[in-house]
Amino acid sequence: MERVIVQPVGSKGKKEEHYQDTIVNPVPMDKIEQYVDEEHVEKLKEIYEDGETYVWGATPSKTGRNQRYWEEIEPGYTILLSGKGKIFSSAVITYKLQNKELAADLWGYDDEGNTWEYMYFIDEVKKENIPYERYNRILGYSPKNVIQGFQIHDEENSMKLLEALDLGSETYVPEVDRGDVEEGLEKERKFEGSVDSETTVTQRKEQNYLRRKMFENSKYKKCGICNLEYPVKFLIAAHIKKRAECELEEKKDFDNVAMPMCKFGCDDLYEKGYITVEDGEVVRLLDETVTEPVEEYIDSIEGNKCEYWDEDSKKYFEWHKEHHTEKG
Repeated sequence: MERVIVQPVGSKGKKEEHYQDTIVNPVPMDKIEQYVDEEHVEKLKEIYEDGETYVWGATPSKTGRNQRYWEEIEPGYTILLSGKGKIFSSAVITYKLQNKELAADLWGYDDEGNTWEYMYFIDEVKKENIPYERYNRILGYSPKNVIQGFQIHDEENSMKLLEALDLGSETYVPEVDRGDVEEGLEKERKFEGSVDSETTVTQRKEQNYLRRKMFENSKYKKCGICNLEYPVKFLIAAHIKKRAECELEEKKDFDNVAMPMCKFGCDDLYEKGYITVEDGEVVRLLDETVTEPVEEYIDSIEGNKCEYWDEDSKKYFEWHKEHHTEKG
């Protein structure tokens, strides 16, 4: 499940130049290659195709607290960086490694002779302006609470922050256990109609599981309708059969019940029934009056082959066609 990390920037007399050195100004891959073994370098090159990385880290702590938190970090977690009374930046974790030599080269040492060797790489860095008062209000903390030290929130508080602050990534998705998703779906059916936080968590887990399975943290993927390639943040893990109409076992049919559709028109046209997929081919369904640009778009995708249509998924496409034919 997604988690939220918070970390103050600058400690023990160190200034905020570190943020400038390795986040505002990315770290070139050739510097990393001097200190990191080939296996890590290859994985980082897959993530940072332009050779520019963004890096942060934590020093060892005497109690081992920082090390334990660092061990919990997974790709897809959100990091909030804070200082001077506010959270000023957010990003998503992409990779982690421990490397004292690289950290010392990037940031030097603190006053106790430690360096920020518990390193993690980030992407999708965004400027934020979230006062501590708002952060504390979301979590039910004292208004005077100040973020101190590197920490990871539990699932409940992470969800509060992700929802309230509209955080998270559509590209880097944390691993989700299939069993957890299935258990959540079973609870959702039992308490059908509930809109409590547990239902929200279940649906978020389900979407993350589908995105992870569908995109595998790739940055680019083809839409199943127009067959054009897009950054995955412009693709939806769309249910072929409307999710609200799926039986429990159909929701759990993760291999067949969903497919990628782009936000540039295909998902909306499919959702509203203007197009469907029949015998593996995109076909026009609703014959309603539309504007010329919409007509041209439908013309451009009609007849496309859909690789997600097969003997196992066709029942969902058939439901879609019948549902919208009846509505029409």
